[in-house]
Amino acid sequence: MAEPFVANWSSGEDEFLLRIGELEALDDLTEAGALDLRYRLSQGVQRGSLAYSPVKVREVMACLRLGLIGAGMDRQKADRKIKQAVEDSDISELNLLAFTILSRAFAGKEHDPVGEGEAGAAMEESASPASTAPAPRSTSRRPKSRK
Repeated sequence: MAEPFVANWSSGEDEFLLRIGELEALDDLTEAGALDLRYRLSQGVQRGSLAYSPVKVREVMACLRLGLIGAGMDRQKADRKIKQAVEDSDISELNLLAFTILSRAFAGKEHDPVGEGEAGAAMEESASPASTAPAPRSTSRRPKSRK
């Protein structure tokens, strides 16, 4: 199971986690889904600031709220924290936090490393006899087929 991460933000130090249920809810609350929201949040960098990301404030608020709920916070407390954060902080800070929450939700898991395992790992030999005997190797060449 994915582990929540701790972020120190304008509403204090809290844990955030988007699990499958929260991601599905975020899909429903955004224009084109959670992956598109992450992409649009990243567009702010090209525009000069995360504050200029082409996202709606309610999408960012939904991402943050669902991240708090996914990490175990009560819904009402999460709502209060999000509303306070929007009033107290810069939108670029909230956009960056939403981008981080989404990126961590879609990142590869530590227990599932990228790539293949070590090649040529020897199989353990069984103490049981083989179920079929290997066929004897032929030392002669195969005869040519006739057309």
